[in-house]
Amino acid sequence: MKKDGKLILGFDIGGTKIAAALGTSDGKIIGSKRIKSEHRSPEDVLGEMVADGYALLKDNGFKNSDLTAIGIGAPGPMDIPKGTISPCNMKKWINVPVRDHLAEKMGVKAYFDNDANAGVLAEWFFGAGKGCRNLIYLTMSTGIGGGIIVNGHLVQGASFLAGEMGHVVLDPKGPQCNCGLKGCYEAFCGGRAISDRMKREIGGQPDHPIMKLAEGKVDDLGYPVLRQAVVNKDPYALALWDEICLRNAQAIGIFANTFNPEMIVLGTVALHSKELLLDPVKRYLPLFCWKEMLQAMELRVTALGSHIGEYSGICVALNGLFEEGKWQLPWEKK
Repeated sequence: MKKDGKLILGFDIGGTKIAAALGTSDGKIIGSKRIKSEHRSPEDVLGEMVADGYALLKDNGFKNSDLTAIGIGAPGPMDIPKGTISPCNMKKWINVPVRDHLAEKMGVKAYFDNDANAGVLAEWFFGAGKGCRNLIYLTMSTGIGGGIIVNGHLVQGASFLAGEMGHVVLDPKGPQCNCGLKGCYEAFCGGRAISDRMKREIGGQPDHPIMKLAEGKVDDLGYPVLRQAVVNKDPYALALWDEICLRNAQAIGIFANTFNPEMIVLGTVALHSKELLLDPVKRYLPLFCWKEMLQAMELRVTALGSHIGEYSGICVALNGLFEEGKWQLPWEKK
């Protein structure tokens, strides 16, 4: 590690597992671990996070005093000023003081943000959006979230809730969303929503070609099977895919017209779909977005891919240090 480098410990908290990673401020991942979080009490998990943090330092030849900071990316609901989380998909976790617990036990400052903001920071510092001053990252997995960089800073909003881009309403008469609204972007294109829709529409048809692709398993209906059915030119799949691409373009067009970003980076679904998704989305975008916005914007797939969880917590800490004037953006170093 360079003399002016910083050693950062990051945690990416998820409903089934937590990624713990030790890395440097120049984007090198030194070591990582996985912690099971599903069906476990917060006390047990927090204890293991601390133990694994110390183990990562020791196993890679560092002293505890070498650590600069800790960063944590976590799902909501959360109270960012207080550093507590109560994730919907982790039933035993209610107002858990994850930030302050880790800071106290490890003796360094901890920084804390939601997982979508952590994702945009990772893509901004070390991924597809490196060097951008205006950037949007969309998590596209079970649900849809977003992180926004404007004029070289993360947008957090008055209530630290900015970036809930999956819950922009595309049609108030549309499908019910888990958030309570109707017709959200996530309700049209999120992984859970697509899976639920396929179960309703074809799950009871064992002879349907897509059910055969799923080997008769209703629970396997979702994006992976749908993509293969699109490649196979199944009529149902082609129609659904076309609707998904149209709705993605509608949402992305809204974001482009609102923020005029240099780049919008798309997450997991786009990573696995690539041109199958990107090409039709790009064809539909002029219906929803000014040409001036399109000319200024690049639409890309995540560069960090499945490794984004290793970077996200680290980048939350780096952003905290950046905003405090204690770290310089990689592309601005002389």
